[in-house]
Amino acid sequence: MNRLFPGLSRLSGYRGQDLVSDVVAGAILAVLLVPQAMAYAQLAGFPPETGLYTAIAPAFLYALFGTSNHVSVGPVALASILAGDAAARSGLPLMQAAEIVALETGIMLLCLGALGLGRLVNFVSEPVLLGFLAAIAILIGVSQLGALLGLEAERGGTLISMIDGLLAAPGGIDGWTLAIGAAALALLLLADRFAEIVLWRMGVHPPWRTALAKSVPFLVMVLAAVAAALVPNVATVERPPSSLPPISLPPLDPQPWISLLPASAIIAIVIFVTGTAVAKSLAGRNRQALSSSGESIALGAASVASGLTGGFVPGVSLSRSALANESGAKTSFSSAFAALIVLGVLLTLAGPLSLLPEAALAALVMSAVAGLVKWDEIRSVFRHSRLEAAIIVLTFGATLLLGIQWGLGIGALAGIAGFLWASSLPRVTRLGYQEEAHHYRSVDRDEVEVNSLPVLVLRIDRSLFFGNVGRCEDELLRLIAKHPDARCLLIDMKGVNDIDASGLAMLERLVSNLEEKDLNVGFAVLKRPLQRSFERSLELRPCNIYEDVEKGVEAMRAECRKRDRSDVTELMASNRVAGY
Repeated sequence: MNRLFPGLSRLSGYRGQDLVSDVVAGAILAVLLVPQAMAYAQLAGFPPETGLYTAIAPAFLYALFGTSNHVSVGPVALASILAGDAAARSGLPLMQAAEIVALETGIMLLCLGALGLGRLVNFVSEPVLLGFLAAIAILIGVSQLGALLGLEAERGGTLISMIDGLLAAPGGIDGWTLAIGAAALALLLLADRFAEIVLWRMGVHPPWRTALAKSVPFLVMVLAAVAAALVPNVATVERPPSSLPPISLPPLDPQPWISLLPASAIIAIVIFVTGTAVAKSLAGRNRQALSSSGESIALGAASVASGLTGGFVPGVSLSRSALANESGAKTSFSSAFAALIVLGVLLTLAGPLSLLPEAALAALVMSAVAGLVKWDEIRSVFRHSRLEAAIIVLTFGATLLLGIQWGLGIGALAGIAGFLWASSLPRVTRLGYQEEAHHYRSVDRDEVEVNSLPVLVLRIDRSLFFGNVGRCEDELLRLIAKHPDARCLLIDMKGVNDIDASGLAMLERLVSNLEEKDLNVGFAVLKRPLQRSFERSLELRPCNIYEDVEKGVEAMRAECRKRDRSDVTELMASNRVAGY
């Protein structure tokens, strides 16, 4: 039972002190969660109460199924804009589309977790995610400009359509709305940068320092609501209903489910990849075990619960998860307690919530998405690889210009194509002995000479598969042709971790052709799986295999000397027979 419901295992040894810590952390979480939930609903284009619904049921499901003690599941900017974009494109009623997307996303995540197929999402590479998230941050920011400026702009799925919607919006910029939104944005950015520093200098200690710093957005929303009440024509959110989240059943018509399936698949991938990244980060920080399959099941259950209770697709919030950790939460029950507080706010404070200006919520969204652009990691990729840097740029541009779904799809395909291209170009290099290091090193990289002749040493630096064996064979033959005086070839296989049937066939062909030309072939540093493959090959089985390159060179040199002496003996014998 505990394996199926990891949350139940936390009850074992759960003490009163742990309960107090989780309640306090949950209260701190709720202060940030309430305005964020309404802001992210506005970002998606959904009614404000849907954000609050998304903050309730998913938190309870994650507390039951989740394997992390600090992950906060609920409305997040990334999942919100993805769900809103999918719903807007569907042509269906918004909340009906949102429900289907949440259910489909949840079912996919449940299947991934149950079948242990979470590793499939690893085909979305880190450069693809970096470019995708950077573009999403810009799209989110631009999408909120209408509310910040007091314009009723149409939603768009691309950067160009969003800008066109802003330019075509009726009326003009509302000064008071802009003033309130700009002031809220400035305060939020300043608080994010300096609040904890100021509190530290004031002598406030953790966890209260973190709690107060993260409460600033709530205070800013209160001040914005007061300001909006004092000036005319500032748009505020609709009053949410003071009721429990509604239980709704999805439509039975299969057509909308089929049409929304591609969007749901993309959302499932993004939620799982970003969510497990947050969970792994916190698990490593706290030295806790984490199950990726368990996380997939927990996120899937949370998404299904959200779809059935009037919400949209939830995700894992990095800021709220870090807040739970820093606030002293002992288990994921802290998020469940936060959800209870959100439910209480929904039932009793719906009126005050309707005073929140849309511009302030837009400012809250814009201040939160800055973290989606990971500048340090992007710069690191640009320094590391031009190919992966190009993938970042391609994904970034495709997402901005073609839309979210096309952007991630093109980026994923580009990442796979980049991997296949790099894998199809195996590096084959000549080795020479370096006296200072007492080791064989690359002739091209380490400026050493080919000093092992008559034994020529070549190294293959990549696993061999059908896509690169042709290039590998060409490189081997090209380097062999440079040394016509070589009598033995030693192939260093240290960099070859795997080999398929095409790779074996290439090596068999190479050995057969070279031995016909009186060039003896041996292998060094052959890993155990490759040794088993060689033992099953009739052509490769007779080849000598050496523990390291040094021993291989010595043995093959000795073989050459032995052959030389044998040749001399045979020549002398033949001369005696001829009477010389």
